[in-house]
Amino acid sequence: MHILCVQTAKLGQRLAQISTLITLYHQGDPSFVDRTLTWLEETEKAMSQLHLPTGAELSGLRGKILRSDEDVNLRRSAARRLRFAAAAAALERTEAILREHIQHAEDRLRFFEEKLCEGMTAFLLQVELPEKTGSYNSWLSDVWSLMQHQPATHPLALYVVASLSPIDRSYVLDRILARVTRPGLEFS
Repeated sequence: MHILCVQTAKLGQRLAQISTLITLYHQGDPSFVDRTLTWLEETEKAMSQLHLPTGAELSGLRGKILRSDEDVNLRRSAARRLRFAAAAAALERTEAILREHIQHAEDRLRFFEEKLCEGMTAFLLQVELPEKTGSYNSWLSDVWSLMQHQPATHPLALYVVASLSPIDRSYVLDRILARVTRPGLEFS
């Protein structure tokens, strides 16, 4: 099971680094291609750690950059332009891949947040939130345990357990409880 909140954070960090590379491209910086190759390799490793199979495509993109100037008849400036263009195209494709994964993860988290909001409404009509004693994570576990044992929220809890990792459940529950427990704000 993928941990969606970790996925969005790690891929978001990789995505944020693209702007630096684009700046190098626009400046015609000679380090652009090498830095892009390094970034692609690091991004592929990050995607592999997250068990995202589309990360393998990045290896192919790196290969295209490396093969872009294999024609020995090219003048040096033409070969450089081809490598720059191949690196820029690889960045563009990788950005699309990253954005797609991030959007998918955020959509799933938002879907379950909406479902748990509905469940939290039913839960709060029947039960008070437990006191915050001990660590915050313990309190989240206590709230989750109560939700699992309430007849009105038990089916939803089973569905969420089957659909989300424990880390994502805590992440979503934290977001909901942050709204519920803020003074002066109404739960919606």
